[in-house]
Amino acid sequence: MLSLRIFFQERRFFAPAFMYLCFAMVFSTWVVYIPYLVSKLHISEMEVGTALFCASVGSFVMIPLSNRLTDLLGVGRQAFIGFVLYGTSLYGIFSAPTYHWLLVALFYYGMTSSVFAIALNSLIAEIERRAGKYIMTGSHGFWSIGGIIGASIGGYLAGRFGQPLLHVTVLLVLLIAAQLLFRKEYWNIKGEARRKGGSGHSVWRPLLLIASIGMIMLASEGAIADWSALFLEKEVMVSAEYLGFGYALFAGGMAVGRFTGDGLSARFGSWRLLGMAIGTSLLGFVLVLTAHSVGVFAGFLVVGLGFSIVVPEIYRLATNIPGIRPADGISFIAASSNVGFLVGPVVLGFVARMYSLYVSFILLTVFVLGAFVLAFAGRRKDVAK
Repeated sequence: MLSLRIFFQERRFFAPAFMYLCFAMVFSTWVVYIPYLVSKLHISEMEVGTALFCASVGSFVMIPLSNRLTDLLGVGRQAFIGFVLYGTSLYGIFSAPTYHWLLVALFYYGMTSSVFAIALNSLIAEIERRAGKYIMTGSHGFWSIGGIIGASIGGYLAGRFGQPLLHVTVLLVLLIAAQLLFRKEYWNIKGEARRKGGSGHSVWRPLLLIASIGMIMLASEGAIADWSALFLEKEVMVSAEYLGFGYALFAGGMAVGRFTGDGLSARFGSWRLLGMAIGTSLLGFVLVLTAHSVGVFAGFLVVGLGFSIVVPEIYRLATNIPGIRPADGISFIAASSNVGFLVGPVVLGFVARMYSLYVSFILLTVFVLGAFVLAFAGRRKDVAK
């Protein structure tokens, strides 16, 4: 757990990493209330997929502007402002009186997520560059801690009391107060200036393979978050108080992997580690497909272990390509990944409506198998250099 120790030794590393924890707690609060919204608005799995599609569209269309805001505000200021906008966007979702209102609210939620996520990942990349230390994967580990807290405790409170507006209000008061305390550590960090030239196709070509893996894996990770509670409810028949535990175990697996990932990346290299991680996640999906409560919960944990280093490593690869500014590389990965988010929820919702959520998870397993093949190809190219 060397990565974890680094964050508690130096406040300049802990402060931006703590933003990932806050990010995940807001995200998991939205996730655990999906069954609540389904019941409240009387919507089907396919309509849930369409709603998630709107969030992805909002995220996608905001990516170019988010990247420009980085130049205007700096990555530190944009990260703080983005978090406030992202957190308060839940009010629109939870107060939605109709399904169409929910679609609009989720579109705005997606917009704010782009503003925040691009700035935050660019901020970590800039701190890595300045400090000369690997902290990307460990920083994402704080997301996993936030997911554990938000999905387990938040999921229990959601199932027990069903008061989303009160829940999010208390949560945001605590998290924004914490960010006000820590923001001086990152507020004035601008980020690397936009580079002139180097915009030819040959410069951007190395990103294409990375982006393809990111598109598949981020869509799959989002699907675990968005559909795990409904899968447990409809396919495994667990009680309402424990619907959030699947995602909590997934996040727990991710935390363990991420707080060891920086060291593993230095030892094995990003491409080899990606292949190992995606292979582990495939084993987890096999356990989930048993549809037995013990197997499913264990499966979510193993999938989390496998997925843990994927996002940090593809961001690390994208921010270390000569001739490409870190913020531009991250934006490219974010844009391509959102293609998966745009298509994934609709496809999974359609499959769930036509067949079942179980079949949807089989489809997810096939997608991850495709990412495994791409990671193997990437490693071969890297070795051949």
